[in-house]
Amino acid sequence: MSDVERHVRLSTPRSRVRPTLRSVSALVMATSVSLSALLGISTPAGASKISEERARAAALYRQLQTMNMQISALGQKYDRAQNAYQNLLTEITHLRQTVAAQRTQVSTNRRLLSQAAVNAYVNSGSAIGTSPIFNSDANTTGATSVYTHVAEGNIQDSVSKLQLSTLQLTQEKEILAHRVAAARSQATIASAALRQAQGLQSKVARALASARGVIAQYIRQQEAAQAAKDAAAWAKAHHGNHGGLVAPPPNRFAAAAIRFAMSMIGVPYVWGGTSRHGVDCSGLTMLSWRAAGVSLPHYSGAQMADTVRVPLWALKPGDLLFYGRGGSEHVSMYLGRGLMIEAPTWGQRVHITGVRLGWGFAGAGRPRL
Repeated sequence: MSDVERHVRLSTPRSRVRPTLRSVSALVMATSVSLSALLGISTPAGASKISEERARAAALYRQLQTMNMQISALGQKYDRAQNAYQNLLTEITHLRQTVAAQRTQVSTNRRLLSQAAVNAYVNSGSAIGTSPIFNSDANTTGATSVYTHVAEGNIQDSVSKLQLSTLQLTQEKEILAHRVAAARSQATIASAALRQAQGLQSKVARALASARGVIAQYIRQQEAAQAAKDAAAWAKAHHGNHGGLVAPPPNRFAAAAIRFAMSMIGVPYVWGGTSRHGVDCSGLTMLSWRAAGVSLPHYSGAQMADTVRVPLWALKPGDLLFYGRGGSEHVSMYLGRGLMIEAPTWGQRVHITGVRLGWGFAGAGRPRL
């Protein structure tokens, strides 16, 4: 459920918005860990301290990008597995109800067959010859034949119904067993992805703790350069960046979604989170649009599939911005005037930042009202 979706660079908030989270530079004063030991980088003989540190900074930056991309991939693997798991649980509930109903039907059909067999024996067997209705008179032979046929027909019909209901029960039980196994598999996949990502997160934390001096400055410079590049790309693609915070929303639904999203600023990123104690990216957009009475699934790829495609020039506040193939890596909400709100990634908090058109931008979507 977690849309751990962005690389190491943090977006630099623009306009009058102050950052609501500690950027990478806030972590640079943590306990130092040997950067050379972490990344396996040796010190060039005779190199100046500045050039050496810049080389280390560049290597660290690339390493952090790689690890965060891996965390993003694992986050989406976790999200997809959790989404599939929840859907399977719902299906399993319905299947169990169906199996219970089929068992009841089989029991009913067995009882009806038993009654039909008794009736056929009594009415078509030893009792039929002594019945005053059926005697040896030739005139009653036709009636006897019809009655016997009816009795035999009741048996055959009951047998057919029992066979059908038994077959349906067997099929439903097989389907149920398959779905239960699939649910267990998805739960295992999610758990494995979470463990792997947590291991990578620990490595990122240790790497960040080693970032000091020139290294920290280099990282900040890279973030600023990327933010400027994003701003230029947005200005070129869209003419709606005129300053200010949030553009007026187009309707009451978008307004309600934006109000909720803004109220979540500062909430920490939590894998699979869907509360004020913590959210992931799709959790934030899901909860925001739920506040407007619109249902969205808790997975960015599924949200992209459930929304209507919108070109950049037609974006309106409340629309969703997707990243990664099929929106599988990240989702944020457009606020207007070149700004968006997002739950960025592990270790960060919900904040407002400039719209990014790089990093695998996949398109925009508008929730269906």
